[in-house]
Amino acid sequence: MTRVAIVEDHKLLRSSFVALINDEEKFHVEIEASNGQELLNMINPLSLPDIVLVDVEMPIMDGPETVLQLRSRYGEDLKILGLSIHTEVRLVNQMLENGANGYLSKAAGAEELFTSFEKLESVGFYLSKDISRILKRENGRGHLSVQLNEKEIAILKLLFKELTNSEIAATLEIPVNTVNTYRTRMIDKLGVRNTVGLVLYALKTGICKLTE
Repeated sequence: MTRVAIVEDHKLLRSSFVALINDEEKFHVEIEASNGQELLNMINPLSLPDIVLVDVEMPIMDGPETVLQLRSRYGEDLKILGLSIHTEVRLVNQMLENGANGYLSKAAGAEELFTSFEKLESVGFYLSKDISRILKRENGRGHLSVQLNEKEIAILKLLFKELTNSEIAATLEIPVNTVNTYRTRMIDKLGVRNTVGLVLYALKTGICKLTE
C-alpha cells in the first residue's frame, strides 16, 4: 500500500482529499498537516511516507520552503507533489526548482490525482499537460549552454514520454544500470535536482515537444 502525507491548510479541503484517497485500496493517508512545519514535526524518519502532497500557499511554512526542508532532510526518498489552485509559472517553477517531483492543480479530478500518484511511483515525476503548456509558454525556448550527446538525448526523449528505466533499457537495448548512470550524469551535467528538472530542460529547450 502506498503511504501518503497531505499538507493543506484548509481543513475541509484536506478532509476531502483524505476521504478520496483512503477510498482507494492502493493508497492510505498516514499524515495530515496544516502547514510545512507541522508536517516536519509529524514525520517519522524511520517510516517515511511514499508520496507527500504539498499545498503551495500555507501559513507558518509555505510549499516551496517545505519542499526545500524535505529534500534537505530526506533527500530523494520522498515523492513530492505540489498542489495548488494557482497555476502561475512563478509558483510552479518555485516548487519544481526546490525539488518537487510534480505539480497538480486542485481543479484536477480524482482520475488525474491517482494518475499522478502512479506516475510518481513508476517514472518519478508528473506534470499535467496544462502545467507543461504554461511552463513552455512562459519560460520560452532555452539555450543549450550544455551539450548532451546522442545517447543522452535519446534517453531524455524517452523519459519525457514517461517510460520507466526498464522500458528505456528495453527500447534502447542497453542495461538498466546504464540508463541509471546516464540519468544521473545528465542531472549533474545540467545542474538540475531530479528527473523533473530533466523533463523541464527538454521542454524549455525544444528537445521534446508536447503532443496534443
